[in-house]
Amino acid sequence: MNKNDILKLLEKLNFPKDEFYVLSGASLVLRGIRENCSDLDLCVSKELFDKIKGKYELTDDKKNECGFYHISDILEIVVNEKSDFNMEKGSKYNLEDLNTILQFKIKRNKPKDQVDIENIKKYLSDNLNSKNSKEDERII
Repeated sequence: MNKNDILKLLEKLNFPKDEFYVLSGASLVLRGIRENCSDLDLCVSKELFDKIKGKYELTDDKKNECGFYHISDILEIVVNEKSDFNMEKGSKYNLEDLNTILQFKIKRNKPKDQVDIENIKKYLSDNLNSKNSKEDERII
């Protein structure tokens, strides 16, 4: 899935913005850190889950070993308390905290994670440098 595919799917789902956030690979694609991902993983609030579980027939037998509900080949969700959301607020969609993704990928350290690790580090470094430059300009 590329960025347009992800955005179309999110628009189709039409979930309330503050009741979910985009996880892992898809959040990297939306940030421009990665070109594609294989699916869309979302973390949804318990409140949103209660509203959608009937529509998507989300029963415990649709959960994988990691606790994600399998909705389709390209969409999975995990449920969490809103107070435990680990996200960065976005203008249109909220995304998983980038440092959390980085730490997970470093810990798992599969070959497929190596490129993401380097790209996330570069993205964080570039954004830190950009932020510092803007702050320097305001000071001057």
